[in-house]
This record gives sequence, C-alpha cells and structure tokens, in this order.
Amino acid sequence: MAKIIIAAPPITGELLPLLRLARGLAGRGHQITVVTGSRFRADVENAGLAFTPVTGLADFDDRLVGEDPERMKLTPGPDMLNYDWKHAFVDPIPDQHAVLQHLLEQDPDQYLISNVVWLGALPTAMGAPGLRPRRWVAVSAVPLTLSSDDTTFFGPVPVGPGDDQKAANRAANAQFATMMQPAQDHLGEVLRSLGTTKTFPTFSDGIITVPDAAAVLTVPGFEFERGDAPDSVHLVGILPSGSAPDWNPPAWWAELDGSRPVVVVTQGTVANRDLSELVEPTLTGLADLDVTVVAALGREVDALSIPVPANARVAEFIPFDVLLPKADLYITNGGNGGTQQAIAAGVPVIAAGLTEDKPAVAARVAHHGLGVDLQTATPTPEAVATAAQLVLKDDQIRDNVRKLAQVYAAHDPLSEIERLILG
Repeated sequence: MAKIIIAAPPITGELLPLLRLARGLAGRGHQITVVTGSRFRADVENAGLAFTPVTGLADFDDRLVGEDPERMKLTPGPDMLNYDWKHAFVDPIPDQHAVLQHLLEQDPDQYLISNVVWLGALPTAMGAPGLRPRRWVAVSAVPLTLSSDDTTFFGPVPVGPGDDQKAANRAANAQFATMMQPAQDHLGEVLRSLGTTKTFPTFSDGIITVPDAAAVLTVPGFEFERGDAPDSVHLVGILPSGSAPDWNPPAWWAELDGSRPVVVVTQGTVANRDLSELVEPTLTGLADLDVTVVAALGREVDALSIPVPANARVAEFIPFDVLLPKADLYITNGGNGGTQQAIAAGVPVIAAGLTEDKPAVAARVAHHGLGVDLQTATPTPEAVATAAQLVLKDDQIRDNVRKLAQVYAAHDPLSEIERLILG
C-alpha cells in the first residue's frame, strides 16, 4: 500500500479522469487523498476517498468561466488561450503549493499524482524551499502538448515536395511558444515569487517533462508520433468512463435496437450553455435523414430553443458506457475524453470546436482518418448533415476506428499509472 495524493484543478474535464483513477487505486489498497476545489467535496467523499480542498484562487467554479466578463471580450485564439492559462492554471499555483506543503508536512511519505495543469508541485521541483513528494507523476487528460521535431500540438505542419518537415515543425513550435509568451512570463513571475531558482521550460513542454513521469491518457494511433519524446512520457490508454448505477433508461431506449443508425451528439458537461452551437444544428441538419439522433445535453432539456425533430431523442444525461455501444456516429464539440471514449467503443467522430484543446482533438481525428474535423465551433445544419452522411458511408473510416479500438482495449491505464508512481 502507498499513500498517494491525487490533485486536479476544479475543472470537470480535468478532474473526472483523476477521480476514476483515485477510485481504482483505492480499490487496490492504496491510501488516497484527493485535492481539488471545494464544490467537488461530495463527489470525492461519496466515493469513499479522503478530501482536502484547495483555497483562494485555486478554488474556482469552472461552470462560471463562460460568464467571466473579461474573458467574454476575447475571441478564440491566442488572447483567450493566454487568459485561460494565466487565470485557470498559473494564478492558483501559490494556493496549490500551500496545500501540498501542508499535506507533506503532516506526512512526507506520500506520492503525488496530479493533472498536468495542476501546478502546485512546480515550485519545489524548480528549487523553491519546501518538501517534495516521494515521486510525482503528471496525468494528461488533454492531447499531448510536448513540442517535437516530428509534430506540433495540432499535428505535422503541411509542407510541399522537398520541404524540410522537421524544420517546418520546429518553426511552428517556436511560433506557438512565442504566442504563449504572456502566459510563460506570468508563470515565471509567480514561480520566482515562491523562491524558485531554476528556469521553467516552455510552458507546453515543462508541464510534461518536469514531473518524474507523465502519463498521457491516449494511445499511439490517436496521438501524433514523437520519435524524440523523452522516456518519461508514457501513452497509457484511457480510463473507463464509469457507470451510473442509479440511472434509469428513458421510455424510448428500446428504439435503439440497431434497426437504423444511431447518431449521438453532445456539447459535453461544461461548454453546453449555448446549444445552438452544435446540438441544435445537428438536430436540424439530420431531421430528414434515416437515423435516430440522441442528444445528451448535459443540462435541462428545456434549454433547447428549437422543437425536437421526430427522429430525435433528447436527455439531460445518459451514461456513455451504455450509450456508445449503441452508437454509429458521435458528434462532439471536441472534448478529449468523450472523443476517445467513442473511438475506443468503435464509433467514428465528427468534431467541431475552436476553444481550449478542442482544435487539437479534432486535428487528431482528421489526421488519423477517424472521422471529420468541421473546423468550426458553430457549423451549419447542412455542414453537419453532409459530414454525417459521409462518415456513415465511409468504410475506411470505420475500419480505422475498429483497428484503433483494439489498441485502446490492449491498454490497462490503471496498472500502467500504478507502476509509474511506485517506480
């Protein structure tokens, strides 16, 4: 048995995989303490896990991010990305560092598994005074950010015949680092204020390379190849989505009997305030097709502003472990977890998203022939319908997805992460 601190920012998509990991490790006899925002106390304690809340700027509500008046002034792109990194990931560092030090002072014989963007362990790793965990493994619930001569965050740069692919990738990575310089500078200021003596690498690289090991929740075949990645980086597969034992199927559930294709559409659990971005265009665009559309809203059904078409079924929540095995196509705004769960279930993907890591997820879908990247967050009904008909008829896409689903099935992420943390 090991004593393990599991820490994640209070961001639903970053925290939920770590909670699944925490439950799995606790089931193997390890003593787990979960560190995250106070609003998730019940989720942690109901799972039978010890809970320690963060305080101050580290304890925010990700559901309110879309209502931040300063952020609302920004358009998707460099300004919004820098803003998000500064406020969601850098500003919380002092409070995260404080709670980690408190736990280690109580018992220094503890390991740390953190989400890659929970940065409370950085100060002591970079030379600041304080205690360090016995070993630190960072888990990435988003696509791998590590720059490489072989690729960028968004894939290999398109080049012409005879052009140097590696040089083009290096130039694009350098350009991305320059774009993120405001966040990098802010991170340096915060770390120096805590007494660090070392210079942190480029943000997107350092969150992967500074921990003792990095476990990326993905597999070869979905991630871009990086022949120059350090040995500390491991692609470990995806954690099971988990079940909802109290969930009762809706009255229409028996209609998903395979008699016609089932198309699932969702905007996830956070970016669903405006269902006109993707859910409603999908319902409208597919209304005349011989498919059954299942919209998992992640919020109340009354939030829809359009009538539900005759071939559509709508619910606030449906567990993916029971829904995806019935699906023939998954339409998403590009959330990394849901996209990979769909592919692991053998379901092709149509992705539409421009914020956070969503364009990078969509780029992986397109690059590996696993579906379609619509390259917009607000597709027209016609664009969704065209893409859906293409994917449903494309045998090559379906074959690519089936083969990659076998790769996911071959991984045991819980065992791989357990091995990484215990050394």
